Amino acid sequence: MRVAVCDDEKVWADKLDGLLKEYGNARHLDVFISYYNNGVSLIESGNSFDIVFMDFQMEGLNGIETARKINALKPDGIIIFVSAYTNVAMDTFEVKAYRFLAKPINKEKLFKAIDDYRAEMESDDFLIFKTHDGTIRIKISEIVYVEALGSHSKIHTLKSDHEIFINLKSIQSRLPPDKFFRCHKAYITSFLHIQAHDNTTIRYDDDSTAFISRNYLAKFRRSFEEYILKYSNMGAKRQ
Repeated sequence: MRVAVCDDEKVWADKLDGLLKEYGNARHLDVFISYYNNGVSLIESGNSFDIVFMDFQMEGLNGIETARKINALKPDGIIIFVSAYTNVAMDTFEVKAYRFLAKPINKEKLFKAIDDYRAEMESDDFLIFKTHDGTIRIKISEIVYVEALGSHSKIHTLKSDHEIFINLKSIQSRLPPDKFFRCHKAYITSFLHIQAHDNTTIRYDDDSTAFISRNYLAKFRRSFEEYILKYSNMGAKRQ
């Protein structure tokens, strides 16, 4: 998870840094923290973050002005305000703040805010995974298939491939069972992107392929037919 801390008082930034590292250790999550002492440097960095922790009162651009500029660049960005001025809490919601945390920051409230954010991201629309480069958020509808790579796995999406640090069985438990199927000991297929299949191979609408095991074939056919019947009247891609 990539996090920015934007605060012109280093003592508060350091305290938040320590709490964020503690959160990462407690949740077994890689948390990559970047520090900015003003809003201008944060915006000019051009970096993208999962969460920006924003101080309200800073020299130059204040937190509200900085948040407006961030929202213009990344409308779906998550901003959590942190401030000793609790009377400004309502003002922060004008710029779609996700939460407001009073200084000194309460650890339990901080942890809950991040937990709530991650739970929302890991909804029916997105999943969060660890990769070599940190953590990524993958839209479920963009997953074409998942392939086993020993104790790791590779998720093939419409845009790119991602190697993640969990096995195929663990991924399967996090995918909706009516839209995905374990078609081979080394593959999980999405039904949404199937263009055609025979007894051994699935071809997808991006021209990639995966394999069907003979042991899974009959159940795969039944499950795919059930998917078509269930979603054909709901705008499913495969009719």
